[in-house]
Amino acid sequence: MINYDPAMSIPTAELVAALSRALDLTEGEPMGHAMRTCWIGMEIGRHLDLPEKERAELYYALLLKDAGCSANAQQVAEWFGTDDRSAKYALKSVNWSNLWHAMRYAVSQAKVGAPLAQRIYQIVSLGKRGQGAARELVEMRCTRGADVVRELGWVNIAPQAVLNLDEHWDGSGHPRGLKGEEIPILARILNLAQTVEIFWNRSGPDSALQVAQDRKGTWFDPELVDIFLAIARPAQFWYQLNHISDPHSIAALDPDPSAIPLNSLDQLLHIARVFGEIVDTKSSWTAMHSMRTARVAAEIAEIMGLSKRLQEETLLAGFFHDLGKLGVSNLILDKPGRLDEMERREIEKHPQWTYHILEPLSLLHPVAVAAASHHERLDGCGYHLGLKGQEIPLTGQIVAVADVYDALAHARPYRRQLDTDEVLAIMRPDAGIKLSGPAMEALEWGLSHRSEPFYLP
Repeated sequence: MINYDPAMSIPTAELVAALSRALDLTEGEPMGHAMRTCWIGMEIGRHLDLPEKERAELYYALLLKDAGCSANAQQVAEWFGTDDRSAKYALKSVNWSNLWHAMRYAVSQAKVGAPLAQRIYQIVSLGKRGQGAARELVEMRCTRGADVVRELGWVNIAPQAVLNLDEHWDGSGHPRGLKGEEIPILARILNLAQTVEIFWNRSGPDSALQVAQDRKGTWFDPELVDIFLAIARPAQFWYQLNHISDPHSIAALDPDPSAIPLNSLDQLLHIARVFGEIVDTKSSWTAMHSMRTARVAAEIAEIMGLSKRLQEETLLAGFFHDLGKLGVSNLILDKPGRLDEMERREIEKHPQWTYHILEPLSLLHPVAVAAASHHERLDGCGYHLGLKGQEIPLTGQIVAVADVYDALAHARPYRRQLDTDEVLAIMRPDAGIKLSGPAMEALEWGLSHRSEPFYLP
């Protein structure tokens, strides 16, 4: 159970920094990409003498720049016929505003590893979509990202920065082709900072300095490039960047610190729900899955007579439980047939990713463990740790029942939606063996006794 001390709180900046690592996974980037981008961008903002309030908005815009990353994952996988994460990773080092470079990228990513005939078909299919395809993908991502940042509720101009993340100084960017100072200053910083981080992470400081110079006046605001080049020449800059890995340390950069109190979980639940929605957006097959699983789990906890606090923690674990799926390819999530052994190993990593994302938040350790144990089973046959019986926290056992129920009650690419009787017929034999018996009893009681059994607070 989370520490109930009314004096305890989690810095908002630290929470968002930790959760930003989930967004890194969806973009195919190593965890810490957004935090390092944040550090670079905040250094640029500091030397630009931005007002404190604007720098505070910049902090969250930098960490949440990829909040819409899951919105186009299914389309990328479908259009290219490849792993959406690897396709996104490869794109980051491409000058996609150059038509020739964009064409080479498309050809290199179409149906990777498939026979030549299938690759040619995929390339032709991509070609038919035309240049508007890139704009459509960027618009999906940036519009959704701006909506997510706005939904969090404590920023004003950061959503516009995220919306215009991929606009270029010379007007060659997307989605609206803004040019020069039409592009909000925070968006210009985001674009430069993320590109620099990507080239540094892949090829080192010289590559990062070179891409900033090469794209000065085309992708990037010349003034911002001059500031960056001036502050990034010393080796100390890159030494500090290389040591950005801890959400706690990056939180110190927030110019206007705030904290989320733990004597009430309302604000934390709101943020968790927003991130659950990010996960659910990744595939149309799991749309609203985190939302429904969370509310089913909270209802089960209430019926079982758990305290109000544990009901809220169960709801919180339900919202967070599939964070790790942001690191799973849509080729696996949306596959219409049985997964092969390699695909099965990949999907079974997602609870571990969920734990790693939440792990730095020590005060939320019980929630991290519960969220990450939703595929554990009482007889030890589950994953990712193979926990048994009471080794699995009660809240985790409840989320597991809710997760199975919702997965069976809704269609998947490999089977139709099942009705309630069919779902329960599948789940009942596992009660007390694989799934919690009391949680199963509460589920059945709720389904039969409540006209609207699974409410969302």
